Amino acid sequence: MISCILLAAGRGKRFGRKKQFITIKGKPLFMYSVETVRQLFDEIILVLPEEDIKNINVPQDVKKVAGGEERQDSVLNALLETEAETVVIHDTARPFATREMFTKVSDLGDYDGKIVAVPSRDTLKEVAEDIVVRTIDRSGIWLAQTPQAFKRKILLECHFKARNEGFYGTDDASLLERYGYKIGVIEGSYWNFKVTYPEDISVLEKLIGGGGGTRTLTGL
Repeated sequence: MISCILLAAGRGKRFGRKKQFITIKGKPLFMYSVETVRQLFDEIILVLPEEDIKNINVPQDVKKVAGGEERQDSVLNALLETEAETVVIHDTARPFATREMFTKVSDLGDYDGKIVAVPSRDTLKEVAEDIVVRTIDRSGIWLAQTPQAFKRKILLECHFKARNEGFYGTDDASLLERYGYKIGVIEGSYWNFKVTYPEDISVLEKLIGGGGGTRTLTGL
């Protein structure tokens, strides 16, 4: 059994509001991910801010779960609501992840986890106090994206260990890395970017073929 966990519980600290509820071409941002994965997995869990769960309508085959204070807390809440052998985790702020990405990353093979990522195109500089310290060799540098897939029992174990240690990673793969598990990578797409700042919306609209502006769902 494979469960897909879609994260839409962010508070929008950097964006200025809950970006997952911004409507693009008549659909809230999170729905693009929901529609991509429907009928692809045995179970879909959508993680939402606790205060918004009752206000958000989703298809009947999508299970709603309350998120936590941090991304890592939200993932753990969802992991505790499924018995799947494999879990696929995706940030709904990445609306251009394809079905092929989800399918490939969920085939774990001999790995404990797999991630979607792309090789770095840019020259990387280490900077301290506005001064360039050095250039970092980018030949082995990849930029992590989602979806990411894991053996549920291993990921759950890593989450509990991290919570006990007070460790928060920037993604779930970083937890497996911390505890020595084997993670594979499949090449994603540079189009699979994450909506992070308000200026990203204009790019998103153009790529979706938008127009007509954006708005937030009533009451959110």
